[in-house]
Amino acid sequence: MKLCVHGDTLPAWVSAAKLAEMGNQVLMRSSGLNNSFHPSREPELLTLLDEQQQSGRLVLESLADPLPQQFNIHLLALDLVLADIELLVAAIVAESNSDLLLLVHSTLPVGSLDELQAFANKTLANMNAVHRVSVVGFPPFGREGTALADFSRPVMLLLSGNDDAAIKLTLELLRPFVRNTTHVMIVPHTTAELIKLGVNAMLATRISFINEMAALAEKLGVDIEQVREGLAADPRIGGDYLQAGCGFGGPSFSSDLLSYAKTIKEELDTSGLIDAVLAINESQREILFRKIWRFFNGRLSGLNIAIWGAAFKAGTASLENSVVQPLLHALWAQGCRTSVYDPMAGDSLRNLYGDQPLLTVVDSAAQSIESADALVVVTAWDEFWSPDFDLLKEKLVQPVIFDGRNMYDPDYMKAQGFRYFAIGRGESI
Repeated sequence: MKLCVHGDTLPAWVSAAKLAEMGNQVLMRSSGLNNSFHPSREPELLTLLDEQQQSGRLVLESLADPLPQQFNIHLLALDLVLADIELLVAAIVAESNSDLLLLVHSTLPVGSLDELQAFANKTLANMNAVHRVSVVGFPPFGREGTALADFSRPVMLLLSGNDDAAIKLTLELLRPFVRNTTHVMIVPHTTAELIKLGVNAMLATRISFINEMAALAEKLGVDIEQVREGLAADPRIGGDYLQAGCGFGGPSFSSDLLSYAKTIKEELDTSGLIDAVLAINESQREILFRKIWRFFNGRLSGLNIAIWGAAFKAGTASLENSVVQPLLHALWAQGCRTSVYDPMAGDSLRNLYGDQPLLTVVDSAAQSIESADALVVVTAWDEFWSPDFDLLKEKLVQPVIFDGRNMYDPDYMKAQGFRYFAIGRGESI
């Protein structure tokens, strides 16, 4: 098939690359690699894009270029408000003289897809056109760090719309990715929008729930990991998204939660559970600094703090809504020097805080701990699971670790001579 992909987002780049890989002819229209999302932030994505360009199946073009007329399928994966998307849709419709499929691969507020279909119909009526425009919702569920695999082997394929022919065409386009294990759902637009927001709201609720339990466990002298294991053993609960830590972040996760909270307030006229979830998370994002402050009795000026991890999660270079940002700002406000190592997000840190004199971005975990007064673990990268603890004790001014991801065993750390402060386990402070 031939299709045109519009957008600078992670879903835009991933869908363009994977659909081209399956043999489709794809025109990718973006406003440039340096805008909303750079493919180098996602493992293997840049390589796949290069391969598909070399094959001739993927062509890159600017959003500023004239709209092509030879495409009847347009995949919209834009980080724009609905009004701006409508402007693009109006331009696409104006350039077409045959039936169009608008496949919306963006997360939009509840009600947006119905509004977009009504707008397209009105645009056609004003043109006295006889062809049709069908909006099909295709909410993105890809996660940063595993986006290619998530697109290739989706657990669920969720589509929305009321045009059977458009749905069938979409299913044919996505057929290479629909496996026996893929649950396919075709629902009304508003249902799909609510499912998308509800998934992230549920996951966030689990995270904030276990973090609240971690605070209680720490107060009672209980190891939250043992509590988590007990909860996860119940098949009604399971263990996914039930790891205590220093809070969640990321671009789409946070924006989806805010959109869900806004919808709750507008439709139900109440603050809702999700506001409590967000409030717990905001407090959790400050927990590492509070522990550091208490340990050093508020005397932080002149200290050198080593930080392992900066990305909002392992597997990505993104700092969007990362826990490291409020931590860094709080430490700098107290006059702390910070030495940060992240295996993927180093350049992102330099670009964001390159002129900050209290920040040093280093190229290895060992470099970061040189003469550091404490080590803080922010992101659970694989290489942090089994460090050289003898080297840590040798390099740190004092053997103290603040672990925001509960990566180490408190008893082992104590036996090795470390002061160890984690989330709901280790020493309480």
